[in-house]
Amino acid sequence: MTGDTRMAAPGRATFEVQVYRDGRWAISQVLTSEDAARAKAKELLTLKTTHGVKIIKETKFSADSVRESEIFCQMKEVEETDDFTVTPVEESPLCDEVTDYYQTAARTTMARLFSKYLEKHEMTPLELLHSHKSLKRMLNLDNLVPSAVDKIASLHARANASDSRKAKEAIFQAVDRIAARAREVDSKPLPELKGSTLDELLRRIDAKFTDAEERQYMANVALVRTSVLWTGWLGKMSELLPMAKSQQDERARAMVDEMMSDILVARTVIKDVIGISKHLGDAMMRILDLLQGKCQPTKLAVPELVELLNYLFANDMLPRSKKVLFDRLERDLASPVRLTNSEDPNGDKLFFDQLLERIVDDHGVFGGRASAVGLADRWARLSNFGGPTGRKRAVEGVRDKLTSGKRKFVFLLAMYGSDAERELRTTIEVQVRDLAAQLNTISKIAPAARTEKARLQETAGIQRMVLDSQLPQGIRDPIANKFDELVSDYIISQGVIERLDDKRLSFHERATRLVTFCASGVLTVGRATTIARDIVVNYLRRKDFIAEFTADMTEPAAKEQAIKDFYILLSRTGFDVKG
Repeated sequence: MTGDTRMAAPGRATFEVQVYRDGRWAISQVLTSEDAARAKAKELLTLKTTHGVKIIKETKFSADSVRESEIFCQMKEVEETDDFTVTPVEESPLCDEVTDYYQTAARTTMARLFSKYLEKHEMTPLELLHSHKSLKRMLNLDNLVPSAVDKIASLHARANASDSRKAKEAIFQAVDRIAARAREVDSKPLPELKGSTLDELLRRIDAKFTDAEERQYMANVALVRTSVLWTGWLGKMSELLPMAKSQQDERARAMVDEMMSDILVARTVIKDVIGISKHLGDAMMRILDLLQGKCQPTKLAVPELVELLNYLFANDMLPRSKKVLFDRLERDLASPVRLTNSEDPNGDKLFFDQLLERIVDDHGVFGGRASAVGLADRWARLSNFGGPTGRKRAVEGVRDKLTSGKRKFVFLLAMYGSDAERELRTTIEVQVRDLAAQLNTISKIAPAARTEKARLQETAGIQRMVLDSQLPQGIRDPIANKFDELVSDYIISQGVIERLDDKRLSFHERATRLVTFCASGVLTVGRATTIARDIVVNYLRRKDFIAEFTADMTEPAAKEQAIKDFYILLSRTGFDVKG
């Protein structure tokens, strides 16, 4: 309370200005002049947070005689205000430098934190950070940015076991520097994108600035000065995507990808592009189609944007945007929303099998760890697995649904990562060891394989995955060695090399068959490779190797080409045969 609060003389009046906020009246100021009180009431009514003002005239005649009367009261019609509260996030990248706040991971967090505000204005974090007017407008909102800083500081403090107050101070300092930089550059003349190309804009920026980081910042500012004028998400996409396809400078395509990755974080934009889906599962399948470059637009889709995205994703020209959509699929898989509209209680489980078949194949998990984790979370929900053992049982359930040993390893190793929880890593380590122990013959590893070559390829493929995984060496190497033993023992016991080296065939055909076999991905690293390498080296060290290899050829040119082709084939095996 402010103003003149001295005891009024007998017979004199004071004027108490009260304001109505948050469902209650509170004294704002006590004045000795009615005119001053009415002026103050008028001022308070202009504030967005004020819902009503009244003036109480208090006349004191004696210590025991006071008369109060309401001489003014005005209530504002409560306006429907936009809900711009912060959306909670579960993780946030640690930004040690101010430049880190401009990177994709930090902007993705901003897009989720400020989703209500950004989606209302159809603005990207990239635009927010590089447009002084846009940033100032958001910073002036009551408690939006401070609330976000509180939440992110708490996440950082928990991640580092540090003081959240220090984390908060560091983030506010970064915000101040970001705002100051945007304000400083606001009046600077820069090349314009309008009437030009992004390639040309970058060339002109390069000529104007020497520092690489400053060039990138100024290029983004120049892009944003134009992009903030484009209408809505779809309008921005209509301008951006043709640039990604036509521009030659890789930096130009990366700039488009950065802004597109911000746009695709928005909850509804991808649905607005690809059109109506029957249910969540159908929408997920169609996003998978899009990421593979084969999505077909449905009703209310934007066909030209679908066509562009199909092309750009198929040619891996929007890697950051692709990751955003895979992250979205992970969240959709983990969400409580049903996959189908089926009345059959098993409808969602049946559709899950289709998703599993689509996402996990012999080559890997489409979308990597994000998709693998999403599948496990959805199966836990469908199977009502909860509690401390829920994730373990879900991982086992998805694993057991896969049809081959290779796919089981594909899924488990995709789930495993250095950023996974310790308990989950331990669970997967145990499962990988147990699975390797169960697969103790070539036929068990690849029961559906129709040929000897396919069985060996599947076994060698599993070993390569294990060797390339993030499993601890103490777990990884014994498993890899076990698969090598299976392959080498099989090659020896089944006389694979002897059958290829059939003495009834010409030397040329025998040598070519052997090296073709070695180059076909059937050999594990270790003993199996050594067996084949020794045979190849023995061939090459034969005194009359070239003469024997070309014995059935008459033309010198044909002999020369045959030897050349053989050595090209040999190089594909990866063997060092010089020794």
